[in-house]
Amino acid sequence: MNHKKRKIDCLMSLLLCGILCGGMLGLTGCSSAGESESEVSTVRESESASESLPASEPESEPESEPEETPSEIRNPLTGETGFSEEAVGKRPVTVMINNIGAALPQRGLSAADMIYEAVVEGGITRMMGVYADIDQIPYVGPVRSARHYYVDLSEGLNAIYTHFGGSPTAYDYISRYGVDDVDGKYSNIFYQDSWRAQNRGREHSFFIDGESIKSQALDNGETFEGDCPSLFDFSTDAVITPSDAAATDVFVPFSGSYNAEFLYDDASGLYLKKRNGEYHIDADSEETIRFENVLILYTTVSALGDGSERRNLDLSSGSGWYVTAGGREEIRWSKGGVENPMTLTDSSGAPLTGNVGKTYICLTDKSYASSVTFE
Repeated sequence: MNHKKRKIDCLMSLLLCGILCGGMLGLTGCSSAGESESEVSTVRESESASESLPASEPESEPESEPEETPSEIRNPLTGETGFSEEAVGKRPVTVMINNIGAALPQRGLSAADMIYEAVVEGGITRMMGVYADIDQIPYVGPVRSARHYYVDLSEGLNAIYTHFGGSPTAYDYISRYGVDDVDGKYSNIFYQDSWRAQNRGREHSFFIDGESIKSQALDNGETFEGDCPSLFDFSTDAVITPSDAAATDVFVPFSGSYNAEFLYDDASGLYLKKRNGEYHIDADSEETIRFENVLILYTTVSALGDGSERRNLDLSSGSGWYVTAGGREEIRWSKGGVENPMTLTDSSGAPLTGNVGKTYICLTDKSYASSVTFE
């Protein structure tokens, strides 16, 4: 009798379970988530911003795994730990970035380890982002054309130089010095933002990511094996606070129409960048780009002499300022030949030691030295 009762109870339980499960299944559905230059005519069109996500895997009992410890390997361009072991012994990548109003907001700025800015022609500036780990480069751009002194700066970093077209002098440098480059003018790997092409102009619509740069560079027969030189030594034990003078609001003119400003945030120890009086926003993060270090390097900017408005920058040597942690100190810089790295020294001539973090480098004519302000 007891066995029979238990059998009936078991059958009733299975029946009830089936009814409940069927109801649940019935209620459950499926859900789914500037200046004109010749350019290539074949590019990838804009991808949908709402691509469907891959289906989630069924939930399972998680397996216990040992806790990951942050890598102690340091990024050679920032001194920060957590650098990928796969990126050690690899060359950096540089990308030319458009900086006129029609190019805003740019993408990929926040991911750069360093950014250079200098005047190109007509008073406008262009930027060059530097990335130590090609596998961490998001879409960057709009990508713009090469200038010979940017080729010079990139070669000093032993980098793969990425651009879209270029001036005759820049192409001469690329050919003469055997520069490893990825050029959108001669490839179809750049992604084109169709909205920007239609509303801002085709020359302001091209972007590229690390995966595409790597693919094209390898097709070109270029190698990523090599050094990634540091701009300066990093203070890994304590934060350096220069004692020459305060620098919490730094204004740097490049021309009568282009300038940069850096506002120090004491809470984070970072400088927030402005472009022509407005906060400089990265479209990906929708936040102001920010840096631990700012370098102001005085040089001589002159007419190139080719009948255009293009400029030449003297990259032999000069003076400048190192700005960090709310203070500043006078420095000297030198570069020399195209393939030589830039060196920085303090006022005594000793190699400059900087704070760990990202760096923004402003190259401006020495005639603007009296217009550079620190508050």
